[in-house]
Amino acid sequence: MGSLYLDTGERAALAQRILTALESGAPGSTAQLRGSLAEGRADPYSDIDLLWQVPDDLFQASVEHLKAILDSVQPVESLRSAPEFQRSDRRRLIFVQFEGAPLFWRVDLDVFAHSIRGDYEYDRRNEAARGDDWSLTHSALMNAIAAVKALLRNKGEEAKQLLIRGFERVDLAVPEASAQEQVAMLAESIAAMDSTKTGLARRIVELHREVFGQG
Repeated sequence: MGSLYLDTGERAALAQRILTALESGAPGSTAQLRGSLAEGRADPYSDIDLLWQVPDDLFQASVEHLKAILDSVQPVESLRSAPEFQRSDRRRLIFVQFEGAPLFWRVDLDVFAHSIRGDYEYDRRNEAARGDDWSLTHSALMNAIAAVKALLRNKGEEAKQLLIRGFERVDLAVPEASAQEQVAMLAESIAAMDSTKTGLARRIVELHREVFGQG
């Protein structure tokens, strides 16, 4: 699957394979769609939002083995844990990108222990649950992808704000340019400052060229 290969049937099949793998990876767990896919309001650019509820005694092991579980579906390109819940005893928010999948189809996976009953407020304000393993450059590149998505949805102001936050996240001045131009500028700037993000930045530049026809 390439940057703009957006067959929603392929996305649905990928989501189903992930759900099956998650439930198989933790006996007694349940996995389900949430967000726009679950509510029937998704468009081809929508990402994959999932909820995985696991038995409390399997929570830590499930989190630790998550990458291996997901690799059985399709090789994982990146797996990031949101810092708000990195040290929570019963909750995680994981962002996953699969190799070969469109950049738009990131997986946002909420992992809950059964005992908190899907409570999205659990540990939200608990400073002790926070961690600091978070790449600002990767996060800024996610803003660039989200900005392309917003532009494709004719949400220019949303795209502009996403890009402003992306540049600010890595302490770069926001250039005087159109939002379309800023997408490539942000990706190229991050590639220059962080060699570990060169591949992802290059994919974003290629996506930009494919969508907007600019080099």
